[in-house]
Amino acid sequence: MPDIALFLRCGTCGHKLSAFLAFRNAGLLVESRRPTVSDIEAIAQRLKCSQCGAKSVALESEQYKDSERYWATSESEHRVFHRSTCTWIRSVGADSEINFTSRQAAVLRGYTPCRACRP
Repeated sequence: MPDIALFLRCGTCGHKLSAFLAFRNAGLLVESRRPTVSDIEAIAQRLKCSQCGAKSVALESEQYKDSERYWATSESEHRVFHRSTCTWIRSVGADSEINFTSRQAAVLRGYTPCRACRP
């Protein structure tokens, strides 16, 4: 499966939210892992938009390039960020992930680049 980001978009107002954040905000994360596409599809139809309250939420996906997505863990005392493909970040639970949209955003928040994946 390609490296994709899953979003929920409201058909009424157009509000777009990360599927992971929508699941976390709704208290639907039962395990410390990212929800799968099938998990999201099963529940997305029952969710309401957090902006307008409409029940017209649809699943969308966007493919990421490695250079567009960086990860860190909130549990790390060393404050290191990684590429999405780095083996060091793969074992981190979804509940402690921090996602950065750019390398600069990670550096500005005080994180340093991983020595293994060199983001």
